Amino acid sequence: MEFLQEQVRLLAEFLETDYRRIVRWCGLGMAAAAALGWAAAAANPQAVDQIIEQFMMVIESSGVADSAGNLSPLGLLANNWQAVLFPVAMGFVPFLFLPLLTLASNGCLLGMMGPWVQQRGMSLTAYLAGILPHGVFEIPALVMSAACGVCLCRNMCRIVTGSRRAEPLAELLGDLLRVMLLLVLPMIAAAAVLEAYVTPVVMSFFL
Repeated sequence: MEFLQEQVRLLAEFLETDYRRIVRWCGLGMAAAAALGWAAAAANPQAVDQIIEQFMMVIESSGVADSAGNLSPLGLLANNWQAVLFPVAMGFVPFLFLPLLTLASNGCLLGMMGPWVQQRGMSLTAYLAGILPHGVFEIPALVMSAACGVCLCRNMCRIVTGSRRAEPLAELLGDLLRVMLLLVLPMIAAAAVLEAYVTPVVMSFFL
């Protein structure tokens, strides 16, 4: 118990650092990407159809649903865990800030879905009902994991250039691991349960 309390204390200290500002900017960046995705979908619906169809094929082959189409919480959790680990791992590549690309792509896709469902006769309320129950947890988790990747990439740039502002890599990785295990993992676990059991019920009122 004392070990866990110490980890929570260290996490709280890290959340008061520059990481908080990076999370804020990543959130704004994802919102901007969603707005651009929405505009692109409204302007060129045919191109968006192909993108969404490919996305649906990826979802179908990811193992998050059984043969009857029922969503699996464990499958969703495993898929989402990979999704949040990927931008962190990309942070090891200096200078390119690749985690921002995953954040932008997710934001664009989220925005594209709005006009796409409206073109199929569904309301904007139905679209929000399909993403908000689990998105309340999943979207912040994606933003926080991308911010972890940005923090790591920035520090890798400082290490490569010999900057005095570089943090010890082991210390930073420890901080990022606490974010991922104590914040992001519980959030995507809650998102998986909600997406499997709550979102389909909410969506049934609009179908």
